[in-house]
Parts: sequence; structure tokens; C-alpha cells
Amino acid sequence: MRIIASTRCLAKPPTGIGHYTAETLRALNRLPNVSVLEFPARWVQPLARFRERHRDRWFEILDKPGPNLSAQRLRHSLVSRLERFFLRQHDKPDWFSPRCSDVYLETNHELVETDLPTVAVAYDLSVLRFPQWHPAQRVAHHRGFFESLLKPGRAMAVVTISEAVRGELTSLLGIPAEKIITGCCAPRAHMRPGSRVKDLPALARLGLKPGYFLHVGTLEPRKNLAMLVRAWAGLDRSIRDAHPLVFAGGKGWGDDALQREIRQAPEGIHHLGYVDEALIPALYRGAECLVMPTHYEGYGMPVIEMRAAGGSVITSLDPAVREVAGPDTPGVDGLDQNGWREAMARAADDPTWLDAQRTAGPGWAARHTWDRGARAVVEACQIALHGAQGDGQRVVAA
Repeated sequence: MRIIASTRCLAKPPTGIGHYTAETLRALNRLPNVSVLEFPARWVQPLARFRERHRDRWFEILDKPGPNLSAQRLRHSLVSRLERFFLRQHDKPDWFSPRCSDVYLETNHELVETDLPTVAVAYDLSVLRFPQWHPAQRVAHHRGFFESLLKPGRAMAVVTISEAVRGELTSLLGIPAEKIITGCCAPRAHMRPGSRVKDLPALARLGLKPGYFLHVGTLEPRKNLAMLVRAWAGLDRSIRDAHPLVFAGGKGWGDDALQREIRQAPEGIHHLGYVDEALIPALYRGAECLVMPTHYEGYGMPVIEMRAAGGSVITSLDPAVREVAGPDTPGVDGLDQNGWREAMARAADDPTWLDAQRTAGPGWAARHTWDRGARAVVEACQIALHGAQGDGQRVVAA
């Protein structure tokens, strides 16, 4: 099977979709009788990331007047050629033809127009169910993507990453269940138990000491972080001093309420921003607990990675997060501020409360593998190629 896979999301520092794309493609390349053509090619990605970081400056050069006309023309020629090069990476019709590919895999909500059988990855339906949590441009873009999934006449199958989202795709969008395959995400290989003593230098680089409450993810409304700040601020001062609240992740859209709560909260809240990949395992292992009060998720990558690292987790009652976290993970209603305060207080006061969860975490996380996710993609490719068959209940086994 020849798969052409979109890698446009890897032109930027990877978040959840980027990690899913990179790891799934690696796993697909390990499967027999599967070849993957990446679009754009992997060697383009470092240059594409450079372009993303400097694009404004890039275009400014084209219009900037200069005293030396020859130098200006040289700059204009160089930048124009580089820009045309990148545009050509998004204009390769031969790659999207039966001559080069059997099926097209899209992981980033932006379908290319092609007659190839198509497999799209749907992570969640947040923008459709809760548009108030997203900027209008994102809502419009994602609505267009989901409308494309329903376009008649296109040979299509969908991969999703949790049974919770699979049910939503059927009940809310009417996508036939037999065209949806449930795969999974998985912890990356370097997310594993380690030594807190050995992690101290890495934590020091982040300005941290072990024992903090940790949240990992973009700061945006659906993460319910303003409530988390209020719950943490309601803890006794002795607990707050020993267990600061740490946010790791980029600044998202619509976080005004969160920033307002942080300004009003006591000292002890740290926003690390985007954390270097090499430091993330130590960041997980140094936490007293990962706290995830999210209103809605499609999976919950930080949860499975924290469990793989041998850490403890407290989550909201969101179905997808509970599915990933496992039955031994404490759950608190995302609207129950007092419940979250009490859960954090118990985690701080009783170090043994979550010991069983820490011990069982790596084994639970091992059930989620990128190979399993890749097999789900291959099964979806077969459905797109040959038409949906079966009873609609197929889930790729671990």
C-alpha cells in the first residue's frame, strides 16, 4: 500500500497533532507492505520551520527599498526563488495521483483536493460542539473540514483516537460507523520512569523543584484553567508554598479570564511556555501530580505520557480523558472547584494516596502504542480503497 501523507503540520514546533503525525508516520514505515510518501518531504521541514518563524521578515525584505539597487534586486531574486520553492511543495499533483500513491492520509484538518481515496484523522469535535471556545477563523476552517468528510462521492474513511470521539462522529455528524476506525495516541519513547535526583538539573533549568502541580497543554478556554487557578489559590498557604502550580504549554486564544485569575492569585504560579522536548520527561517526573480539569478532549496526550512516566494524574470527568486515564485515576467534575481544591489538598497531605496509580501507570500506558495507531490507519486505508465492510464495531486490538 502506497500512502501519501500530509506533513504540513510539522513545519511548526509540534503540539499534539504534530506529535501524532510524526509518530504515526514512523510506525507506518515499520509495517510490512506499506510505503509512505511525505508531503512536503521530510528534508524540507527544517527550512519550513525557519520560514514560519521568519515569514514576516521574509516578505518585508521584498518591499524594503535600499540605496544599492543591485543588492536589492539580489535579495528580491533570492527570496522570490525560495518562496517559489516552498509553494512548489504544495503543488505536486503527480504525487496525488494513482501513478505515485494509492491513498491520501490527512492528519491536520486541511484536505487536499484529489481523487485519491482519502483517510482523514479526526481528533475531536470541540469546534463544532463548543464554538465559543475557539476563534471564529478556526471554527470556520474546521467546519469546512468536517463538511468535506461528508462530501458525497469521495472515497473516505476516518481514523479517530478514542471511542468517545468515534461515537460523536456518528451521532453528531452522521458518519457511518463502518467508515470510522478507532486507533490511539501513545506516549513517546522517552516518557518513562526515572530518578528524581537525576532530574534535578533539568528541573533547575526550568526554575523548578520537585513537588509542583502540573498542567501540560495550550492555555485555552476548554482546558478550564481559570477554575484550576481558583482551586489552587484556595489551598492552605503551606500547601501552595510546597506545591506551586505550573503551566507548560503555549499561550492560546481566549485566555483573558485565566490571565486575570493568575494576576489575582497568590504567588506560586509559573507559566513555562513551550518546553524543550528534552526536558519534558523530567518535568512530568518532578510533579506531585498532573492536574487536567479540561471541559473536553479527544484523547489527552499529557495523561498517557504522565502515566508512562510513573506519575499520578487527576482528571475531569470528560469521557475521552477518562477512557485514556484508566479506572484507577481519580476524577473530579470540571465545574466542582471545591472538589478540585480538596483533591489537590489530599494529594499534598497524603503522599501514599496515589502510589498505586504511580506503580500501575507504565503498564497501563504500554497498552497504547503507535504501532496500534498505525494499524488503525492501514485498516482505514483499506476501507477507503475497497469500501466499508463489517459491522461497524471494529477497533484495532492492542
